[in-house]
Amino acid sequence: MKAGSCLVLSICALSLCGLTVGQRIEDICTLFSDNTVIRDPESCSRSITCVDGKSTYSTCKSPTPFFDKDTLKCVKTLPDTENCNISCENAATRFVRDPKSCFGYYYCIDEQTPVYGTCPDATHFNEAIQECIWSTASECHSSKFDYCSIIKNGVNFDNTLGCNRYYVCTKGKLEDKTCKSGYYQRRTGECVAKTLVNCDAHPLPANVCGTTKSPKPNTLVPDGATCHGYFICADKGPNTPDENPTWARCKDDLFFDKNSQSCIEPNKVACSEDRCQGRTLPFVLSSTKGCRHYLRCTNGRTLDERSCGNFFFDEANAVCVSQILTYDIC
Repeated sequence: MKAGSCLVLSICALSLCGLTVGQRIEDICTLFSDNTVIRDPESCSRSITCVDGKSTYSTCKSPTPFFDKDTLKCVKTLPDTENCNISCENAATRFVRDPKSCFGYYYCIDEQTPVYGTCPDATHFNEAIQECIWSTASECHSSKFDYCSIIKNGVNFDNTLGCNRYYVCTKGKLEDKTCKSGYYQRRTGECVAKTLVNCDAHPLPANVCGTTKSPKPNTLVPDGATCHGYFICADKGPNTPDENPTWARCKDDLFFDKNSQSCIEPNKVACSEDRCQGRTLPFVLSSTKGCRHYLRCTNGRTLDERSCGNFFFDEANAVCVSQILTYDIC
């Protein structure tokens, strides 16, 4: 069976019979908070609801075949600025292409009623011959899209270039925002404490690799966000600090020590960040003075801090003991 013979079947399966549509791009919902609704960047007629970083698709049907990103409703027409100018005029009982993707199309039942459909995987729609053809034989190429063309104004979404960065559309323009404190949490769409976010794209501390007067070539520098992470500052020449150092981390249960430029036992490293991060133990020593406190850890994050009272915390055995114990950090 050639690809073109699948076309009419797709109309039934996708638009009339109510079956789900196959996903063609990397899941965009990895950027959005739960229950966010956007228009599918690859269709004028589909919406996407994001839950747990995964997309759930819905398709608008005639007589309201297009999805409006601002009202979050299916509508008869969209503004010209949306690049969704699909017309069935003089195209009754024919197929017309969806301008948002290579594989989407509309079947014109009459001159007023477009019905959305898609070609099977690995095929593109060819309007000239009215068939789905193999993508390897297609001259159609996917183009980049503007996030603000599929998202309503005021919706925050993740900027994966930095743990503390996120995007938002304001009056149709994309803005790159930075959390005033903490890191951006995709799931909630808010800035929260750093320890609540699993992210390795840590922002660079100011002058992390030195200045033009005093650069730090071939030096390891704490990342300022974790106890086990550090930046590798390369030698860029005289009076030239490394502006894009590489981030790296110690193996589990080791912390980075800037003095020795190495990864060592955690209880020998003074660090004010979450001491559960990078640890595999359920209980770790707190840096609270006296060595009588410990942290309860879950999934590499601090759950809470507890005290041994008049006893001392023995991390190796995860118990409070009467024997006096001292560590460099407390």
